[in-house]
Amino acid sequence: MKETEIKYDKEINLNSLLDLYNSVGWSNYTNDESREKLQDAIHNSTFVVSIWESEEKKLIGLARCISDDVSICYLQDILINPNFQRQGLGNKLLKNCLERFKHVKTKILLTDDEEKQRLFYESFGYKNTRNIKKITLNTFIMMNGVELS
Repeated sequence: MKETEIKYDKEINLNSLLDLYNSVGWSNYTNDESREKLQDAIHNSTFVVSIWESEEKKLIGLARCISDDVSICYLQDILINPNFQRQGLGNKLLKNCLERFKHVKTKILLTDDEEKQRLFYESFGYKNTRNIKKITLNTFIMMNGVELS
């Protein structure tokens, strides 16, 4: 594994962000309509942690959270360039986020319905609301420009 550096800085070059988000196929963030808003999303986040490949100074991972710092923390993005996945870097990012917001009561995220994501988040204590029986919870969502059915 190449040497990496963790940074806690929202000032990330747009091209570095675009390269990372494109590497994982998150084109909704990088298409012509959204690309300028990506940097705003990073700046407006409560907490941003990133991982850089030290030698080339290349952004290879990022996580960001939005929170009121009391009752709710929303993990918005966590991504690792595919060339650097399966090396524990995602774990490092999520641990940083959970440590930063350990005092916050509720932590939420939305993710794809894939087993690897489910297993990853469950390993940190996240629960899928559809599997919770003791407390009845529902999750509701609205998304602009997306028909949810």
